Amino acid sequence: MSQRRLRRSARAGLASAAATTLVLTGAAGPASAAPTMTLSSSVGLSGGGNRLVGTVAGTTTSVFVPGSVPAVQFQYSSCSAMAKNPVPIATSGANTTAGVVNADPADVRRITDTKITFEVPSSAYPATDSSGNASTVNPNGLVLGSGQTTARWSVCVYDSASTTAGTLLATASYTLVQRPTITAVTPAAGPAGGGTTITVTGTGFTAVTTPITAEIGGAELTNIRVAANGNSFTATTGPHGAGSGLELSVDTPGGRVGSLDPDNDSATNDAPITFTYSNGITIAPSTAAAGAVVTLDITGAGFADLLFDAAGGTPTSSRAHVFLVDGAYDPATNRGVAECTGVMVVADTELVCTLDLSTSRLDPATSQPVPGAAIVDGAYIVTVVATGDPGAAGAAHPTIISSGSVFVVAPY
Repeated sequence: MSQRRLRRSARAGLASAAATTLVLTGAAGPASAAPTMTLSSSVGLSGGGNRLVGTVAGTTTSVFVPGSVPAVQFQYSSCSAMAKNPVPIATSGANTTAGVVNADPADVRRITDTKITFEVPSSAYPATDSSGNASTVNPNGLVLGSGQTTARWSVCVYDSASTTAGTLLATASYTLVQRPTITAVTPAAGPAGGGTTITVTGTGFTAVTTPITAEIGGAELTNIRVAANGNSFTATTGPHGAGSGLELSVDTPGGRVGSLDPDNDSATNDAPITFTYSNGITIAPSTAAAGAVVTLDITGAGFADLLFDAAGGTPTSSRAHVFLVDGAYDPATNRGVAECTGVMVVADTELVCTLDLSTSRLDPATSQPVPGAAIVDGAYIVTVVATGDPGAAGAAHPTIISSGSVFVVAPY
């Protein structure tokens, strides 16, 4: 066979293979299947009114023809034939069972061959029925049914609302969620070192696309566990300097809610729900024998803001101190029987110091050593103060009495 005939035969074989490939590809699925459209946000609040941008990526074909006004419908099912009229949203318990809600054509805009923008319906469209009467179909637009916390809808884009059948051009998935609110935080206080398990009740906490996050006064909550109905969650507080009136903020798929505006309506007459971080500490070890010298590891929060008298020995200085107190600290009358000296701040949440139980006991009223008086066995309270000034009163900010701050001097 000549070289020319070989080349012709090869080209014929390639053409036949290409034809075969085309036939196989066509058999794999309908060529008319509508492409998936990516939305600028796949989650939105019940009631609509927000604007979305839809983009069909990965194609060079004109999806949205120049000069056209695509028709957008929200269907509670996979996109099918275009519905010429709205279908009332039907619900059964916590589930939507049917519904078609039209976007107003005036709110739909073609941007490019592959991009459109439209508004999620916030009221009924069309505004009148075929007889010219005011429409009562879904008067509040795209909304959750009674008892629902979320509902997934299909966004169906057709070539034109005026066509006989309406050719499906693109589809997307859109989920309705509740606007979040807060009704209670329990307990409403915890130690500055964090670690308190709290329960937050309200609405709209369901994690639809991303997990919810929360913080108190800027301190992130961890171990967030949302109830199945989306109306509460538990979490663990993080460390935070002592303070009261702190706001809890929760970020959800439906937006952010803060406990200073717990019903999330921007009104100023709401009763705020706040959290208090008490100035608490935890110590280790929590016991030692009389006469011993022990290094205390103290955890809490806000230590980085304190300026300690690292050398110690001057309990009445205006710098911060760590005292061993018999009962509740009082800068005027009960200042402690010993000072933990050589304070080193490891982090904002941790410090270490040396407690010498072999020295003479301090006079609680004057902070002066009492010659020959030993520190006797008993249960004491380790207390961190912002200043040792006897006249500091409330400015001393002593840490509170808690089980974590008890230190026992005993022979065991």
